Amino acid sequence: MKKLVKTNLTDQIFNYIQEEIIKGTWKPGEKLPSENELSESLGVSRMSLRSAIQRCSAMGLTETRVGEGTFVRSFNLRSYFSELYRMKLLGRDPNEINDLRCVLQIASARLAIADGIAESDLQVLIDLSKTMEQAAADSDMDTFHEADIQFHRAVCELCKNELLFMIYDAVESLMDDVTRENVERSVRSTSSFDLVLSHHREMLESLCARDMERFTKAQMDSRERSRRYYASSQQNA
Repeated sequence: MKKLVKTNLTDQIFNYIQEEIIKGTWKPGEKLPSENELSESLGVSRMSLRSAIQRCSAMGLTETRVGEGTFVRSFNLRSYFSELYRMKLLGRDPNEINDLRCVLQIASARLAIADGIAESDLQVLIDLSKTMEQAAADSDMDTFHEADIQFHRAVCELCKNELLFMIYDAVESLMDDVTRENVERSVRSTSSFDLVLSHHREMLESLCARDMERFTKAQMDSRERSRRYYASSQQNA
């Protein structure tokens, strides 16, 4: 192993570990050399090494198991995007996040309607819709929010396209806060869950009818409402 120059050591160590994982020196599931071995071979302190490994873990490249050591993880886009979002390296514009979800859901629905939607998948959406209806009746925002997230997730699973769903899964954590905010803004502006429930019913009924045009309209109407909410809040700020 090459010795590292002692400037920006954490970044250098992180880059080194990342490169070795990419090259396949350490494969998914394999254990990295111990802290003592790595720090000695790289000529760096254990403290600097530990900081770099913590960064690797935050990015989803590795995981540290107490009493066992540090292991290479299978690549996880969700962890990667979550860390970029936390570090404010990704945009936080709620309109852009809403647009991304809109695009992914329309794409999933179009593919699912073209290839055939399984009744069992529709039943999942029906059950989640019922959960949301009951949570709204109970004014249980937490239960409503959880069912809402699962509903949109299930829509993106309809197409059975692993790559599309991988993208949705990766950015879902970015959407959670915006999803909750969308609901809360709607409830505040109308003093009820009616508009939100109506939107989800429209999505569900259009999917049951295999009506892509109706589904797309429901998505675009929701997008427009969200944009009005955020525009209004900026004016009042």
